[in-house]
Amino acid sequence: MKKTKNTVRYRIINHKRRPLCDYKDCNNLAHKEVYPNLGKENEEHYWCYLCKKHFNQEKNKLKEKLVYCSIN
Repeated sequence: MKKTKNTVRYRIINHKRRPLCDYKDCNNLAHKEVYPNLGKENEEHYWCYLCKKHFNQEKNKLKEKLVYCSIN
């Protein structure tokens, strides 16, 4: 299993680090933390952050079968 560097981008808001969306070049604040590769074999499994727009796109594309948790 490969080890990868943490590539989460953050923005400081009210002295707190808030993650940014991982979808391509999007710079919106993250809305949900998702686990997109669940059920796929031979792929790296990792959590990623998505803004509301891209979260809803992925959720619709996977027909409501997206594993996620909210960010507080």
